[in-house]
Amino acid sequence: MTALHSHRRPAVWALLAITLVGVLSGLTTGTAAADPDPAGTGKLVMVLDSSGSMKEPAGDGKTKIVAARTALTQVVGKLPENAQVGLRVYGATVFKRSQPGACTDTQLTVPIGTGNRPQLLSAISKYKPFGETPIGYALQQAAKDLGPSGQRTIVLVSDGEATCSPDPCVVAKEIAKQGIDLKIDVVGFRVQGKARTDLQCIAREGRGDYYDADSTIDLEEGLGRLSTRAFRPFRISGEPVEGTAAPEAAPVVAPGLYSDKFDLLDQPKHYLIKRTITGSTVRTGLSFRRPAGAKSAVIQTELRLKTLDGKDCGFSYPRVQEGDQGFATGTASSWQKFDKVTTTCADADQLLLTVDPGKDFREIKDVPFELRVDEEPPVDSTTSLPAGADDPTWAAMPVTNPREIVPGSSFPDAPLLQPGTYKTTLMPGELQIYKIKADWGQRIQAQATVPQLSQALGRIVDLRYLDTAIMSPTGEEAFAVFPKNVPGGPGGKRGVLTGRGVTQAITTKEIRYLNRDGANNSDTGTSTPGVYYIIVSMTRQADDTAFTVPMTLTVGVPGTAGAGKPQYVDGAAPVSGDSVTPTASETPAPSETPTEPGSGDKTQAGGPVKERAETDDGAPVGLIAGLGGGALLLVLVGAFAVLRLRKKPAVAQPWQQHPQQGPPQYPHQGPHQGPHQGPGQGGPQPPR
Repeated sequence: MTALHSHRRPAVWALLAITLVGVLSGLTTGTAAADPDPAGTGKLVMVLDSSGSMKEPAGDGKTKIVAARTALTQVVGKLPENAQVGLRVYGATVFKRSQPGACTDTQLTVPIGTGNRPQLLSAISKYKPFGETPIGYALQQAAKDLGPSGQRTIVLVSDGEATCSPDPCVVAKEIAKQGIDLKIDVVGFRVQGKARTDLQCIAREGRGDYYDADSTIDLEEGLGRLSTRAFRPFRISGEPVEGTAAPEAAPVVAPGLYSDKFDLLDQPKHYLIKRTITGSTVRTGLSFRRPAGAKSAVIQTELRLKTLDGKDCGFSYPRVQEGDQGFATGTASSWQKFDKVTTTCADADQLLLTVDPGKDFREIKDVPFELRVDEEPPVDSTTSLPAGADDPTWAAMPVTNPREIVPGSSFPDAPLLQPGTYKTTLMPGELQIYKIKADWGQRIQAQATVPQLSQALGRIVDLRYLDTAIMSPTGEEAFAVFPKNVPGGPGGKRGVLTGRGVTQAITTKEIRYLNRDGANNSDTGTSTPGVYYIIVSMTRQADDTAFTVPMTLTVGVPGTAGAGKPQYVDGAAPVSGDSVTPTASETPAPSETPTEPGSGDKTQAGGPVKERAETDDGAPVGLIAGLGGGALLLVLVGAFAVLRLRKKPAVAQPWQQHPQQGPPQYPHQGPHQGPHQGPGQGGPQPPR
């Protein structure tokens, strides 16, 4: 064993500790009403290798089993009180394979529950290397431990290949059929060849992640950051409601946030919206996650708002692509900008909202979705209001000391940012979501910066996309197509990431009432104030090893708050269905202490990319994962990038939505293609 290996072995089990704490932190994030686990905590069972090979050295003068005990003790010490956790071991009681019971040698030493720290610590202290490696059977029993429903996670820790039937990879595939809320994560310790391949197969078939524990101390730190968020599930929030197949029996939904699921097979669901004031603008939004294991290349649904006599008011086609673990959003509004003569949609006392699962209804059977309903009163007069906003000019943002931030993976758990600079890490395929508030007369700026990378990490990154987006409160895309003086490029939503790093910036138009009459999403998406969403992702390639890159995110809200605020009739106020956020507190604004040029790892907002972020020997070259996640399919890259990207990195598409007035025109991409569109994905059109 080399001195380098000897130096790094302690980090391996610290890595395991960080990973498991990360899993638990995701499981114990407060859940919304639609989560299948009523306790809101999820369940996790750790499946630990107690086979004879755990007697081998760990590289620091201790054996693997001693290192494992140390790591697991740290994990238990950090368990939240409400964490539902259990411990199962295998290979602990039967010494030889020839002896009876060797291939069924697994015990649930600590049943899944809360408040069981003493029992877990006691079991860990007795954890010793002994027998065979019946991984497949142990996984079968672990799945039974977790039960048939709710968010469930198995974390398998092993240092070798299975020595007994059944085949653990086949078992993992069978377990995955139990539902989209169950997955198997695997940590392999010093495994090679067939053992490593087998463990990777378990994670892949179990819709989980594989972590190769032959890693550096720098990778340990990176995994510590990503593990606090990588296991957060997509969350649906809102008051439960059940739409009906028959329009006349539709439940009444007032402005607010609701949750339902696709459970009527090919039949659409209906909801009745009763206006509280004549002439108001009713806006609706739909969002859902693409289920893991879905086979269709594109899953497309329909959101439609119409009058009771059948007149269409607005519609969109929320959709997600193959391989995407992100989510789809779509909006529909009663505002009829092209119909100033007929005011049926504006005056109707009641409107019918329809959610159609589309032709791939079997793929999304029982998948939960979120509905948002907003109502904005009519204004007294528009004559004194500012005209629709022009293309914005980028405003320099003050440099601040970056503050650590944990991003969200869905709307409800997105942290609420204040203007300033934040730092985090980004992994391939990960979808990061942040919230920020903007008022009338303001607009949103967001700049994501990845600094120059080490040579080793740069080789892994190679060439891929860093994607950004801004979404309106109801889920409509809201970025400005032609901003001026944007740092890092022409102002599109996609930057090309190489070892040199990248600066990718995006902004919106100023929020104005009359933006509602604009030509595309950049206008209609910025016609109301409220909480907007900033999304950042990095594309994943099919043969990726898992790694993280450092990133800073600088956000600003230029403009004068309240400028151009409309006066509503009779002093009425808009009513919106704001998402329920599990994390109640806002993220404090970063310190506004100016940073010295070139100090630390900070990057001037709108300035050049820093020269070095990490050393060559800190490159995370040993971590292998089967990662799920969404990256955004966005806009223009240069000819050089196009040529190099013929490797075709797997670019997932977390959402699709289109305004009801027709497909927006994006000159970057030709007259008939919107910002996220791929083949067969134009503006409003019948589901394929």
